[in-house]
Amino acid sequence: MEATPVLSEPESTPQGIQSLPLELICAIFSVLHTSSTRKAQKMAPVHTLTRVCRFWREISQGLPELWTDIRIFHCRPGHPNMLGEYLRRSNLLPIDILLQVSSDVAANQMAEFWSAILGIWAVSARWRTLHIITTAKNFSAMKYNVGRKDAPLLESLELRVSKSQSSYQPSLSFGSMPLLRSLVVHEIAPQISDTADFVGQLETLDLFGASTCTHLVVDLAQHFEDSSQDTQVIPRLRHLSLRSGLPSLYGAFGVAFKSYISFLTTLRMGNFRDHNFQTLCSLLSTPFLEELTLHDLTHACWTTFTGTLRDQHLTFPALRTLKLSSITQCSFHRHLIDAFPALEHLSLLDTASPTFFSALSKPESPSYPILWPHLRSLALDNADYRALCIVVEARSAMGHSVDILQVDTPQFIDAVSLQWLQKHVKTLKRNPRRPLDSTTSVLDATSLAHS
Repeated sequence: MEATPVLSEPESTPQGIQSLPLELICAIFSVLHTSSTRKAQKMAPVHTLTRVCRFWREISQGLPELWTDIRIFHCRPGHPNMLGEYLRRSNLLPIDILLQVSSDVAANQMAEFWSAILGIWAVSARWRTLHIITTAKNFSAMKYNVGRKDAPLLESLELRVSKSQSSYQPSLSFGSMPLLRSLVVHEIAPQISDTADFVGQLETLDLFGASTCTHLVVDLAQHFEDSSQDTQVIPRLRHLSLRSGLPSLYGAFGVAFKSYISFLTTLRMGNFRDHNFQTLCSLLSTPFLEELTLHDLTHACWTTFTGTLRDQHLTFPALRTLKLSSITQCSFHRHLIDAFPALEHLSLLDTASPTFFSALSKPESPSYPILWPHLRSLALDNADYRALCIVVEARSAMGHSVDILQVDTPQFIDAVSLQWLQKHVKTLKRNPRRPLDSTTSVLDATSLAHS
């Protein structure tokens, strides 16, 4: 008898209870089986939970991978310091560290704060990710109390100043980081011994702050240009965010920068007020760009952007998502049609939308029967529901329906228009809350002191 060939399915990541260690699953079912078979002496739920927790504690202490994710959200005196215990239990494995202390450390918290900082810096050789979000004052204190350390395993470095209140940018020193793939720096000027270590493999670069952007962008672009002169190396940079500062992008450096960003797939630009923005726009000839975000731009910058699209005939054939937010006197320009022919998702937040509504709901010309025929998703705030009905109805009549609509709930709801939208749009949902720079706090390491 011939064996019937069976197609193997790709393995999927376990979900729910299946993602737990096998020993813990067995322990849970053992306890539940015991409690369900003894009808006469059924155990109280708290007793069952206690037994499961005891099993879990015994198992977890023998699984070092469970202790590699270290998150510290406060340095309150009197709370047990679990950092040393996590480092011991993780058994020399690479570790992921998040330190988020969003206010200046008080005098009675200083001992706990420095215990955490010195403990973290002592294991720099084990860092896989290091994310620090704290105040400029705390960063400044760290600068003078921790030395430059090499991080041979570090893949992701994120430094953010919270509650910035002055133009002063603190700094922090780092040594060699040969494996770095993601660098996020907000309002702090890191002193990195040699960006050439990682420029060829960096995939994500997110910079916010004038001196931060200028210094790092210049270093990275020049190092990439030097390394690629003889080898024709393709840059790995795919995600770039530049805000609140630009270097001079003229001459040879402009050419180097253009080459370094030529394979981007996502780009975010914002908070610009200077003339270098026009030069930046002229260097954006990346055919692989899939998502573009423009945030907090003046009317002059918006005019500069659309004018550059027109004058240089820039086209982004792969772009699917365009996000515009907090742009002063933002109005629709016909050059956007040619620049983004394959647009599927348009987001207009805190941005004037009437001229876009008008363009979306009627043919532009005989050669352009409908604006952005592939457009399927709209995200808007402060939108007039009745005007949205006109857009949706007009596009549906021409065979280009809007499938996803994200809106804010206005103070006074037009119930009739809302019901019509619910009937004619496949997915109608509210815009998510959208802080510009947010970090989700999941778990406080100190809360696991007795787990």
